[in-house]
Amino acid sequence: MKIIALSCSPSRGRNSDTMLDNFILGMKEIPDIEVEKIYLDDIPIDMYTFENSKAPLPHEVEFAELARKITSDATGLVIATPTYNFSVPAHLKNFIDRIRFFALDFTQKTKLGQPQGKLEHLKTYFLVSGGTPRWAETLLFFSFPAFWLRGVFLYFNAKVMGALYSGDIKTYENKKILAKCRKQGRIYARKVKLCKNHGILENIFFRPPQIR
Repeated sequence: MKIIALSCSPSRGRNSDTMLDNFILGMKEIPDIEVEKIYLDDIPIDMYTFENSKAPLPHEVEFAELARKITSDATGLVIATPTYNFSVPAHLKNFIDRIRFFALDFTQKTKLGQPQGKLEHLKTYFLVSGGTPRWAETLLFFSFPAFWLRGVFLYFNAKVMGALYSGDIKTYENKKILAKCRKQGRIYARKVKLCKNHGILENIFFRPPQIR
C-alpha cells in the first residue's frame, strides 16, 4: 500500500515538515506500507483559473504526475502544513482548487446537490503547525486549517482518519510532540492497512466548502 506524504511548508526542516518526517517514521514501522514524501513547492502549478480547471496544462508535467499518483497509486494521503493567518499557505490552497478536475464528478450529484466526490479510495490525515496554543485551537477548531481540510476532503469523498495540531513555535525541537507524531503515524498506517474508515465525528463536523 502506498501513502503520499505531502509537505506544504515553504520552510523545510521546520515545524510541520519535521512533524511529517516523524509521522513517516511511524508509518514505516508497519509492514507493507510504502511512503513517498513530496514537497509541494517542487511541483510547479499555475494559479487556478476557469481555463485550467479541468486538467493540468501541457507544461504542468509534475502536477499531472502527482495527480496520477494520488488517483491511481496511493491508498493514503498525509498533508502537513503550517497555519498562516488561520489558513494554509497559498500554494496548498491553489493545489486544492486545482485538483477538482480529478476529485469531483460534476456529472453526478449527491443528495445535497453537490458534485459527487471521486476520492473514496483515499484515506487522509492532516498535520498542522501554528503559533496558537493547543487549548485555543481546540476551542476554536472550526477556524483552523485542520477543520477546513477535513471538510474539503470529505467533500471529495475521501476518508478522513484524523488530524494533529501543534501550537509550539519550536515544534521541530519538541521531542514530546515529535514522538506523538511518530505514534500517530504508526496508528494511521495500521488503519490504512486494515482498511478502516473515519469515525462518526468526522461526518458530524463536515462543512462542504464552495468550489467554483
